[in-house]
Amino acid sequence: MLSLDSFRCWMQRKQEQLQVLQISTEERKQNPEMERDSTFDPFIGYVHESERTIGQVTIWASGQMEFEVINIGTEERLLWTYVEQIEEQDANFETMLEPYFVALQSGVKT
Repeated sequence: MLSLDSFRCWMQRKQEQLQVLQISTEERKQNPEMERDSTFDPFIGYVHESERTIGQVTIWASGQMEFEVINIGTEERLLWTYVEQIEEQDANFETMLEPYFVALQSGVKT
């Protein structure tokens, strides 16, 4: 299983860089009711918003990841990516999420 704490720590460091770029960051909270479900896969998620775009990235303890960016003005989906399996030792979030952050900043399809 993937350590969600490693992603949380990375995102907290990244948040400072994003603030300089006028991109806000908000952690998505899990619903405590869902945690009682025996099939529940713990996750951590973040919502990012710039002047032109809104995006979200979610990573699950099982190693899956999903991220998307939408243009606020046109409601066009600029990017959507699903990663089936992230191996802990290969978890280079900076590289994996580069297209996500480019789309957040540019507001255009990449």
